[in-house]
Formats: sequence, structure tokens, C-alpha cells
Amino acid sequence: MPRRLVIGSLLLATCLAAEAAAGELSDCRALSDDRARLACYDALPLSGGTFFEGQGSGMAGPFTVTGPQMLGFESDDAILVAYLLDDTTGAVVQNLHHGGAGTGHFLIEMPGTYRLQVNASGGWRIELSGP
Repeated sequence: MPRRLVIGSLLLATCLAAEAAAGELSDCRALSDDRARLACYDALPLSGGTFFEGQGSGMAGPFTVTGPQMLGFESDDAILVAYLLDDTTGAVVQNLHHGGAGTGHFLIEMPGTYRLQVNASGGWRIELSGP
């Protein structure tokens, strides 16, 4: 296959994937049921860093950490309480909370697969990034 055709095909595939992901994101945002919306967001493919968002209570993950990762969390309302859970055993690794709108951070030092149980009175976002 000629090189130009291969490069053109890859560019077209990348553009189509980005357009599909944008459509899927807006489809999730349009869901009125909190659980269905969160499940829709969780099912979207991740590009780059790991990012979760939701409204009220819900689960985020699972996600795998292979080295130290900073877990950032942001609350839009009065209360956010999150439990970092070991995905294998379900044990609480860390209790995270934030009173009022704002952000907090926690360094996950141990490799493993985790989930977050989030209990919030409003919107929230969770993001993993380098330490």
C-alpha cells in the first residue's frame, strides 16, 4: 500500500474516532439518570490521563496504578466523601473528603487496581496524574 494512502487512512481514522468520542460524551451528558450517566462516562475509552466525573453518589473505576500517581478530586458543592478502595479485596485504602466546593489531592504510592466510591451532594471530578 502506498505510504500516502496509509498516512491518509490513519489521519481519517483518527478524525473519525475523535468525532465519535465527542458524540459519545454528549450522549452521556444528555442522560438524566445519575447512575446511567456515570456508567456511560465510565464506559468511554480513555485517552491520556484517567478522568472520571459525576453527580451525587457513584463509583469511579476500576483503574490501575503502576507507580506513584496523584489522585486529584474536585467538588462543586457542600460535601464530597470518597473512599479509595482496593479493587481486589474491597478494603478501604484511604478516606478522602472535602467540605465545600474546591479541590484536594492524595498520592497513591502503591501499585494496584483501585476504585473510588464517591458520596457527594453535587458534581465532582476525579483525575489521576503524575506525582
